[in-house]
Amino acid sequence: MKKIRSVLVANRGEIAIRVFRACNELGIRTVAIYSKEDSLSLHRFRADESYLVGEGKKPVDAYLDIEDIIRIAHEHDVDAIHPGYGFLSENADLAKRCEEEGIIFIGPKVEHLIMFGDKINARIQAKKAGIQYIPGSDGPVMNYAEVEKFAKQVGFPIMLKAVNGGGGRGMRMVDRMADLRDAYDRAKSEAKLAFGNDEIYLEKCIVNPKHVEVQIMGDEHGNVIHLFERDCSIQRRHQKVVETAPASALPVELRQKICNAALKLMKNVHYVNAGTVEFLVTPDGEFYFIEVNPRVQVEHTVTEMITGIDIVQTQIKVAEGYALDSDEIGIKSQDDVRCLGDAIQCRITTEDPMNNFMPDSGKIMVYRSGGGFGVRLDSGNAYTGAIITPYYDSLLVKTTTYGRTHKEAAEKMLRVLKEFRIRGVKTNIGFLINVLKSPEFIAGTYNVNFIDDHPELFNLPVVQDRGTKLLKYIGNTTINGYADAGHQDKPEFEALELPTPVAGPYPDGTKQKFDAMGPEKFSQWIKDQKKVFFTDTTMRDAHQSLFATRVRSIDMLRVLEAASKKLPNLFSYECWGGATFDVAYRFLYEDPWVRLHQMRKKAPNILLQMLVRGANAVGYTSYPDNVVKNFIDLSAKNGIDVFRVFDSLNSLDNMYGTIQAVRENNKLAEVALCYTGDILDPARDKYDLKYYVNMAKELQNAGANIIAIKDMAGLLKPEAAYRLVSALKDAVDLPIHLHTHDGSGNAICTYDRAIDAGVDIVDVAYSAFAGGTSQPSMSTLYYALSGKDRQPDLDVDAMEEMSRYWATVRPYYKGVDKADAYPNTEVYQHEMPGGQFSNLRQQAKAVGLGDRWNEIKKMYHTVSMMFGDIIKVTPSSKVVGDMTLFMVQNNLTEQDVYDKGDVLDFPQSVVEFFEGRIGIPYQGFPEKLQKIVLKGKKPLTERPGKSLAPVDFEAIRKKLTDAGYKHEDEDINAYCQYPKVFKDFNEMVKKYGDVSVLDTPTFFFGMKKNEEVHVEIEEGKDLIITLINISDPDDSGVRTITFMFNGAEREIQVQDKSVDMKTVTRRKADPDKAGDIGATLSGSVVKVLVTKGQKVKKGEPLVVTEAMKMETTITSPIDGTVGEIYATKDQAIISGDCLLEVLE
Repeated sequence: MKKIRSVLVANRGEIAIRVFRACNELGIRTVAIYSKEDSLSLHRFRADESYLVGEGKKPVDAYLDIEDIIRIAHEHDVDAIHPGYGFLSENADLAKRCEEEGIIFIGPKVEHLIMFGDKINARIQAKKAGIQYIPGSDGPVMNYAEVEKFAKQVGFPIMLKAVNGGGGRGMRMVDRMADLRDAYDRAKSEAKLAFGNDEIYLEKCIVNPKHVEVQIMGDEHGNVIHLFERDCSIQRRHQKVVETAPASALPVELRQKICNAALKLMKNVHYVNAGTVEFLVTPDGEFYFIEVNPRVQVEHTVTEMITGIDIVQTQIKVAEGYALDSDEIGIKSQDDVRCLGDAIQCRITTEDPMNNFMPDSGKIMVYRSGGGFGVRLDSGNAYTGAIITPYYDSLLVKTTTYGRTHKEAAEKMLRVLKEFRIRGVKTNIGFLINVLKSPEFIAGTYNVNFIDDHPELFNLPVVQDRGTKLLKYIGNTTINGYADAGHQDKPEFEALELPTPVAGPYPDGTKQKFDAMGPEKFSQWIKDQKKVFFTDTTMRDAHQSLFATRVRSIDMLRVLEAASKKLPNLFSYECWGGATFDVAYRFLYEDPWVRLHQMRKKAPNILLQMLVRGANAVGYTSYPDNVVKNFIDLSAKNGIDVFRVFDSLNSLDNMYGTIQAVRENNKLAEVALCYTGDILDPARDKYDLKYYVNMAKELQNAGANIIAIKDMAGLLKPEAAYRLVSALKDAVDLPIHLHTHDGSGNAICTYDRAIDAGVDIVDVAYSAFAGGTSQPSMSTLYYALSGKDRQPDLDVDAMEEMSRYWATVRPYYKGVDKADAYPNTEVYQHEMPGGQFSNLRQQAKAVGLGDRWNEIKKMYHTVSMMFGDIIKVTPSSKVVGDMTLFMVQNNLTEQDVYDKGDVLDFPQSVVEFFEGRIGIPYQGFPEKLQKIVLKGKKPLTERPGKSLAPVDFEAIRKKLTDAGYKHEDEDINAYCQYPKVFKDFNEMVKKYGDVSVLDTPTFFFGMKKNEEVHVEIEEGKDLIITLINISDPDDSGVRTITFMFNGAEREIQVQDKSVDMKTVTRRKADPDKAGDIGATLSGSVVKVLVTKGQKVKKGEPLVVTEAMKMETTITSPIDGTVGEIYATKDQAIISGDCLLEVLE
């Protein structure tokens, strides 16, 4: 016997490691070879020794350098060479050179490699064995004319195959004459590239067959056995994707016939070592010989699992000269080979199913594999930190599962695939999961066209990769600041002072009362209560007024359960709508619908209230009626009970449809009359007491359940409140709900008088978020009512506890917290609403007018009067603000506007206001100014929404789906109101995931070195993140941030936007430009087919690229003229590189 003491594997990756493992168990020294590009490949380090091969050659050519392989074998005392699969595994020249040099070749004899390497000769051997084979050419075809003649003789479809082919390369199926020439040229080109020989032969294509192969093992003593069959029908472009053993869906008798046919063929030729005989099996039970693969195959693992036989070790022992029935090998006879259970193999690759399975390359940032009982992993270069190059096969790891049945093996495989976490490169795992879930796969009824026939396999589950995305957000915020506004050092914040939790169920509150009684009875019940109700605005208008609506959901939800249990007698939480809707998307990167859903869950006992802008819903313009109606429906469905409906101009026409929509949902329509002016001032008679009383009556007739007084600027003085509430209580039979702002410091007095007059509900906030442009303090008002019978039954200690919490939260928002620290009675002069006051001040600073703030306040009132003393609340208050800034910035007086108006370009919001886009003010527009602003444009003569065509929601759903955005009903409505904001939010989510789970300091400031944060991404799932290091920027301005992520190191690259960029990067194709022709994969350019200035038609070939020996022809997506050409022959390219431009 020829004792093998050392083995060189003339291969790389997974198969090299597989052979090394077999050798290690046998006590054999192992030698690896590696190309320069594979210097860090794992297989090199799994061998006892490793040596560079093919120095100076291309990545693939290095492994095909037979003489250098022989040199290494001699220099390092190698007894035997194992070729693996691919590369030189079927190359007779390597086997010959081994024979000549006295090196054992672990594989078939040279004659068998020659015999089966020639596909024509293989068919001759099948014929001798009496096995059916597919009709084909008698030998290689010499020219295209022969191909055309064969096609006409046997009919389409036909298959073009490389004579020396394998692995699906050099194969083309053609089903019509028009495609034949191109397929012929491509097949020859691929064959030449992959195998060094461009000869091809032809076969008739069998329709809808299964691909079944039989594993054979022979020895030098005349023994040949089979190890049963494998079903390899799940394949794409003739490359196997999933393999199973045995082919359990076929009848046992048919399987036995196929195995016997394979055995007869291989016995006839006295085959030695491992090989596979491949067949196509038709639905009617016929089978046809395809070819013999004289080597070990990728999918040999499934056969090992069902037979218990180590095929690679058997190869080595056969090469040493042992007989199969020897004690060393132990396969006494064919009957000694048992098939037990079922096995499935999936090849996990870096191929991207959504990009035509193009291989991805890059660095593996995270690698976590599956495992467990009945699982086998054969990995190649798969580990955290591995660099995946574009030069070689895209296989990361072969995953094999074993079960007693095919179904059990499939269940195990699904479980294992879901356990994998691979980040940094794209993989086909989602696609494999879809294949394994298919009922046809479980039943075994699939054929070789399974993937082509099931496009739904490409509906891939979304890979969340939440951890990596969050690290990217934290990294970018740390380096570039919140919203890329520049780095800010993270302040030290005091620990949050959380309220003590309350165990047990929620006490019943207004929600239970309302649900039991319905809107009408509940409305009457409110009126019947002696004590005044409090509505808590902390979670909406308080922070909208104080710091531009920036409070994040996490800070509200953290204490909402405790508040709801401790203060169950609150009337409602005013917590949604208004500016919170778009600001959540725009600045906080949160979904407001998710916020509402979570609030409902945390506060099941208290009414949830929102602010809705009549025909504007929660936007700043008018929308089609079906959008507004749909918005109300969805808001009700997601948890809103009380809809405070208002119009920025007090137009009932703009509110009526919304009121009806609320009533149809059986919710509370709290309809607002917006207060402006001063009913105590006889000179301001436009909005006198009579005006408000008449309006309240109209609102009651329109279906209001509650009348709200919306004093958005805090202009309602105490005595005015008493008179107004008294008059309304006399005029209408509905509860009155008063909302004001405390800018002047008078709000507590105002509420006190309103309560004396019989107001039913008032808006307040916890002290830490009260005062200034917000609402008055809840606890202050509580104490102010001491000794009065209308003081509510509320726990003031709980109010104080909640206020202490919010006091520790408020510093988080210092960047936008611009509230005055003192009362300001100027509000009675400028009449600016609270939210508008803080926003306009920020806008003024942004446009360089911060030092003219006092001038701006005066001008605001002037503009309001120019516009006809209009009601000022979003969006009308913003229109006045825009005009104010325009006039101050351009140093215009009121008279200048009248004198120079024909040459002034007014802000768009002002033009739309005078067109009537947000409605028509009470007593109409000032005609003179309207004509100046519109410059001949005709204003609307009816309600804006009335003339707007209904939106097709399903068309928008398709649009959002195609863009890869969220597309539930709520998302569609959000898009209708804020298309750009919604798209930007979804792009943010794609990039960074759900950042609402981050604590607020980390959200705004990122992290400090050595800081540790805990992030709960969902209930019971925590992330522990520590920032370890931030590198200096490289030449491209990129910093590497090292985190410890759940105990494992992770690196994130962040572009430091403060670094001056001096390097030039390769141009990338713009995905929004149809004429930018981008590389679809990383590889190289084979040929550029066009020249600059050439006219091309849509579909005309432009460039041929190649990756892993697979050529791809890139065609023009449009008609046009070739512009700049960036690609050159043999140039290395990366996916996304712009190859050339086609100009329309």
